Amino acid sequence: MRRNYESRITKILHSEKDDYKKAVTLINELRKELSRFTFEDDFSNLSSYIKAINKIIPNLSAHRQKLISREISKFRPIVHQLLSNRSKDIPKDNPNFMELKNIIDSIEGMNLSLIYNYVDKYDGDAYNLIRYLLFEEKSLFFVKYALSKYPHLINLHDKSGKCLMIEVVERYIEALTEYVESNLEISDDLFFYDQVLESMLEDDKIDYSNVIKSRALKMVQDFVDNYDCSNLSVEAKNKLYFWKNELLEKLEESNIGETLEHLSYKTDITINFNEAVESETRRFDPQYLSTEYAKRELVKDHYIVTIDGDEAEEIDDGISVDVLPNGNYYLGVHIADPLGYMSKNNILYEEAERRTTSIYAPLEKTSSMYPESYAKDYMSLLEGKRRLGTSYYMEITPSGDILLEKCCFKKSIIKVDKGLTYDHYNELSKEGTDDERLQKTMINLQGVIDALSKKVVMDEKYRLASHDVTNSKNKTLSVSDSEKIVEYAMLAANSTVANYMAKKGYPFIYRGHELSRDYLRKIDYFDRQLQENPTTENYDVFVKILRDTYPIAFYTTDSSIGHMGIGIPHYSHVTSPLRRFADCLATEALDMFYFNTPPDDKTVYDFEDRLKKGCRHINEKKKTIDYFTRQYVKIKKN
Repeated sequence: MRRNYESRITKILHSEKDDYKKAVTLINELRKELSRFTFEDDFSNLSSYIKAINKIIPNLSAHRQKLISREISKFRPIVHQLLSNRSKDIPKDNPNFMELKNIIDSIEGMNLSLIYNYVDKYDGDAYNLIRYLLFEEKSLFFVKYALSKYPHLINLHDKSGKCLMIEVVERYIEALTEYVESNLEISDDLFFYDQVLESMLEDDKIDYSNVIKSRALKMVQDFVDNYDCSNLSVEAKNKLYFWKNELLEKLEESNIGETLEHLSYKTDITINFNEAVESETRRFDPQYLSTEYAKRELVKDHYIVTIDGDEAEEIDDGISVDVLPNGNYYLGVHIADPLGYMSKNNILYEEAERRTTSIYAPLEKTSSMYPESYAKDYMSLLEGKRRLGTSYYMEITPSGDILLEKCCFKKSIIKVDKGLTYDHYNELSKEGTDDERLQKTMINLQGVIDALSKKVVMDEKYRLASHDVTNSKNKTLSVSDSEKIVEYAMLAANSTVANYMAKKGYPFIYRGHELSRDYLRKIDYFDRQLQENPTTENYDVFVKILRDTYPIAFYTTDSSIGHMGIGIPHYSHVTSPLRRFADCLATEALDMFYFNTPPDDKTVYDFEDRLKKGCRHINEKKKTIDYFTRQYVKIKKN
């Protein structure tokens, strides 16, 4: 039997009752309908009652809003029970089943509604919801948000009686086993479950009774007693015991207090350099570079500017631009070249490879990839100083096409004409300058960036997920003119080099980014929900969810994987070799295949294997670095 809810709701809304009485009447009507609910009849649009009530609530006083919200919350266990009573013969796409889910979404509010709709496997079983988020999606953000905001999801057990705490410990042990048996290859799972366990133990609302504690401790002890360490290296055995004790101390709630030394050993991330690296740094003599300088040409026909943040210390990119007689732009992106200062076998270079990147905020002291004197002095593109570099020249049409066949790359000597900050550049672009070459360069830069922006349209969601600052009011990321110039110039260089190497088929390191149809469908749902209820709170939640779930870009040797966030088929990183080791690997590839005669097949195969290992190492290190920075902040606060 089909029920006409819309006419009944309309009649109530148009009655002469005040808004509070209308909301109460709608609640009573919904309670009546739920009391006779079955999966056989037609209860489609039953959720319209909740939607109608939610539209009335903002018109009520604060006191009456609380009264109505309290009554609505009473429907939660009723609807959950109706979902649980669904027999296995009734499919999940049954209209009434979907309608009950819609009611839950409306009761819980938009935020948990996003979570429920993100999880397709949600089946009215709250334990399965949290379990899916923890062990399949591995979204700590969603789990912490759901557990903190919705208490009825806490202390859940599955049908066999297993609880979340025990299952997390099991996964922790599995991840630890995989870590030590893979010769200490960085394990994302291990750090993930370490954080999950820490969050759960810090929450005094989550059940951690003596019974559960005893079970968890026995699991760990049984693991240690039965594990055969004979095939492990000394370092792997040490790490096994370290992580085992880390787990036990958490479970015992010892709370010994983490130190920076402890965190450094746990993540294999150090801020200071060891004495071997420091001693090699002290031996550097700029006069030794005379041979390398003799191989290169000084860039003297182009006016080079650098544009960086106020606190930037590693200046590794400069820009020049001229207008050719044919009306095209000739953009030069000039990049520092670490391999001009050291060989690939030098321990400074090997240390940079181990670190993979420089680490900035929120550290009090930058953890540079190269020692400070190298990164901030010898190799940095400082105004008026001659530095070894690589110059990437691109001819670009006014419509934004990069003419690949007319592009060229050169090993160069770079002497920056003007070093600017973002703010200083923005100020000069508005007020002008008496320096004619700088003024002309700024005009040409704006022209070439306007041209490039016609072809490269960065996905706004990628921009939101990749940056820390958003403008909630306008729901857009604020990017200054100077930042846009640097962004598009680097995009041009990175994509041009990647396009060239992909076309030639040489082994190379690419920056890949993929979005599955399933993810696009989910994030589009979030977006629609936001448009329907565009409050600042919901926008902030949307951005947090986007940043937690948006697939991160990664490094790969597969040229067929494009960068969907930027919207280009081939992309790489070559423009920041002082702070990203991926750019150093790209420079190695260019040295081998562009600046020199391609080597024999065996050397090529060996180098391709090096690139693959490098991609894997950098990708795996990323999450460890994120973990390190979060824990670093906690330690400093305490």
